[in-house]
Amino acid sequence: MQVSPGWTVLLFLVCCCGGVAVGSKRNVLLIIADDAGFETEVYNNTVVRTPHLTALAQRSVIFQNAFAAVSSCSPSRSTILTGLPQHQNGMYGLHQGVHHFNSFDGVRSLPLLLKQASIRTGIIGKKHVGPGPVYPFDFAYTEENSSVLQVGRNITRIKLLVRKFLDGQKEAERGRGEALPFFLYVAFHDPHRCGHSQPQYGAFCEKFGNGESGMGRIPDWKPQYYTPDQVKVPHFVPDTPASRADIAAQYTTVSRLDQGVGLVLQELRDAGFENETLVIYSSDNGVPFPNGRTNLYGSGVAEPMLVSSPEHRQRWGQSSQAYVSLLERLEICGPLTAGAADPRLLLEEQRLKGESRSQSESSIKQQ
Repeated sequence: MQVSPGWTVLLFLVCCCGGVAVGSKRNVLLIIADDAGFETEVYNNTVVRTPHLTALAQRSVIFQNAFAAVSSCSPSRSTILTGLPQHQNGMYGLHQGVHHFNSFDGVRSLPLLLKQASIRTGIIGKKHVGPGPVYPFDFAYTEENSSVLQVGRNITRIKLLVRKFLDGQKEAERGRGEALPFFLYVAFHDPHRCGHSQPQYGAFCEKFGNGESGMGRIPDWKPQYYTPDQVKVPHFVPDTPASRADIAAQYTTVSRLDQGVGLVLQELRDAGFENETLVIYSSDNGVPFPNGRTNLYGSGVAEPMLVSSPEHRQRWGQSSQAYVSLLERLEICGPLTAGAADPRLLLEEQRLKGESRSQSESSIKQQ
């Protein structure tokens, strides 16, 4: 099945597109893994066990040629949330710490546009973009106000936060006496490395919450362990004992991610939103191995992508060879609400301003 790159017109928002009844509610759940690759059963890895992603794939179009706009965390996430390349939105490098990169103050991001359209937004997990006024979420539990381990890897905590957001959504709908659309962004921190910052938990935080002494316990996590001789070494990674041990640890956190995705989708189901919510799963950049993340090779920018639309069940389980970009997620197929400015025009205006800014900066450097 061939799908045009214009598939992204589905994304924001299905609640207002042609072919959908006026007044009907459509929601979006965006799930982003951290440094995740194709180490799942969905993409033919027969070793790592990912039953929940497999179940999601059975309800999705599976994209085989999805790519990040840039192979680095903050810049990639900024493109997902703005629809602008990093050199146009200003997020040239990593947001946190000494780097302190930020998007330009005038950028109108997805959460900002949705907020202006009175659509409720939420983020749970790793944010890693700024400044705050450019990326305002109504409901936010991120590294800015919580431990990133708790909101990004503790799948029980993530489950409860998703429940809290959805309970708040139902309360808001009762208060308004009508169905209201929402956008929820769940940004897992798995399977990112953590040996540099929390070495006690292992190279990939694979020991965090496993119930062993000093590791704490994540109640909903059933750890899956792998041995170095079991793993599939990617063609771009040297096949050494050290690489195999690293990949085995990575697989354990991929399994935790998978179980977390299952919990999030179960909360969506239990809250009664499953049949009116577009679900998207992907990652921010390539895996954290040689030739992967931060490299402009396929292994650095190629991403998994699953798109599950309750409006297009006839496409569930199909695979697409179409080339798509994470940069395109913010394409919008019409006004979000009656009387709101058409976000497509706002995006085009942003792109033109970004091009103008980039040209001006280039001119200054040449002088």
